Amino acid sequence: MPQTAVEDRPVKVTKKQMKAEAMKRRICSAVVACLDECGYAEISINRIQERASVSRGALTHHFPTKQALVAETCMRLLHAAMRPVHAVRDDGESRPVAADDLLTGSWNDIVNTPEGRAFVEILVACRTDRDLYNVLCEDLLAWDAESAAAVSELYRGSGADEDDAALLWSICRTFLRGLLMHERFVSDPAYLNRMMDRFADIMNAHLLVRDQV
Repeated sequence: MPQTAVEDRPVKVTKKQMKAEAMKRRICSAVVACLDECGYAEISINRIQERASVSRGALTHHFPTKQALVAETCMRLLHAAMRPVHAVRDDGESRPVAADDLLTGSWNDIVNTPEGRAFVEILVACRTDRDLYNVLCEDLLAWDAESAAAVSELYRGSGADEDDAALLWSICRTFLRGLLMHERFVSDPAYLNRMMDRFADIMNAHLLVRDQV
């Protein structure tokens, strides 16, 4: 049999694997809720177990430590965040949205959500929780490279450097996460939206769709 025929054959997913994946999603959803409501310092295996309504054995079977559980949740959040970009890239026919729409969509649908706030909690925790950082370090670097490559296929930067689009995308993500932290400095949420709109307008002149003149 030709090698390509073997490689193209769909991988069969067993009922056991489907059940395990459903359990992992359920547990990771509980982690997101706990992180959003309580923060990293206050979450524990017991709190997550209670929120997910699963047995201790079921939880530790998939995630033996708190760090392993949070790391899995983190990577699921990151991959979900890039799905809109990957969908346009893989389609081949859809035109990417302008930078301002990309950013406001990212803010409203990804960052300023329970999932986005949970992710920021994880990043902040990585600064002092060495075990968590060690579990996540290589995956975060790999994801960042993948994210940069995906965006660079669809957008170009206004600067001369070849990686300018990737650099601008990193700046955008940093701003969006920082905007969540800045919420504590303002009394009116509408002010954050004004900041978001202003930043998106600025980036519109620098992060350009590939075929845009």
